[in-house]
Amino acid sequence: MEYTGNAIYDYVYNEDLDYYFSAEHNWMLVYGNAASIPKIMVFASKVTDINSNCTDNEIKEANKAFSIARYLKLPFIFVRFMVNNDLVGIWEESVGQWQTVTYDQLRDIYERYGVVQPGTARKRVNQYTSSPYHDWQRNNLGRITVSDFDLIKYNNGQVQEIIELKRSKIPLNTWTPYTNDYPNFALLINAIVGSGKKIPFTLYYNLMRAGQMGMRVEDTSQIKVFDFIIPPNMISSHQVQYCFRGYYKLDQLLN
Repeated sequence: MEYTGNAIYDYVYNEDLDYYFSAEHNWMLVYGNAASIPKIMVFASKVTDINSNCTDNEIKEANKAFSIARYLKLPFIFVRFMVNNDLVGIWEESVGQWQTVTYDQLRDIYERYGVVQPGTARKRVNQYTSSPYHDWQRNNLGRITVSDFDLIKYNNGQVQEIIELKRSKIPLNTWTPYTNDYPNFALLINAIVGSGKKIPFTLYYNLMRAGQMGMRVEDTSQIKVFDFIIPPNMISSHQVQYCFRGYYKLDQLLN
């Protein structure tokens, strides 16, 4: 699997551990409404040609995302997009076949699932950006909640843990989860609640230091861990609760 720079992803990849994470051009996203109620899971794939056949790796990752969506009891959509084009390929679980649609038509599909804020204006897609799908999402869906999965322990067809990854230059002993992230935390908590499964949801925080030539260097010698409280019913962002677990080394956490 290809990946962007992240020391924890490097560790998982090099140790060949049973964890799922987004590749460089693939994203697994949970969409919810403004109240952080999950509605759909989308596997978005950036490709050079939406009319080309899916690669073996793309199929493998999409199938894994599909299995996770089913485990979480969320409707599944597979979207393929490319730069310099205002069309996308889409496969809906409820339809069962590929369609080529415009971004306006894609919005109509998302609206059926309740992930477009009513009254949100339609804006033209800037197809020349590096990721027109993500730009379209930000500009056309309104005030909703969207979260990707940073890391999922997925084994034997079961989601065994969902892990949020955070990193910054703030010292470990003073850093705590940002309240601005609570809507996304609530979205993932509610996805767990809606699944009816007992799935731990944790947050790993590690330090980033300034390196040479302006490059940032990650310090994963110590990881600060928080456990989110999973309640019996869905919550609002104001009801997010967590507890500090402690400091660990990566090999104590990931196996």
